Amino acid sequence: MSADNSTVTLTQGTKIVLTFLMSLLAVAIILGNAVVILAFIVDKNLRHRSNYFFLNLAISDFFVGKLYVFILNNLL
Repeated sequence: MSADNSTVTLTQGTKIVLTFLMSLLAVAIILGNAVVILAFIVDKNLRHRSNYFFLNLAISDFFVGKLYVFILNNLL
């Protein structure tokens, strides 16, 4: 076991690529879940008891995606 607590420093190009990819992921999470929430609101045929689970999952995942954006801003 190594008692060495070394850190890795990233180059500027690597930070830019990682920021772009993580931002793309965050946007996909937020937009995808927003579409599910909007479809549930607009289409009354989706309002069945079994679909409320998917709505709840989309809402929680939407907020996780929003939280991911704030964490991303603090990391890089």
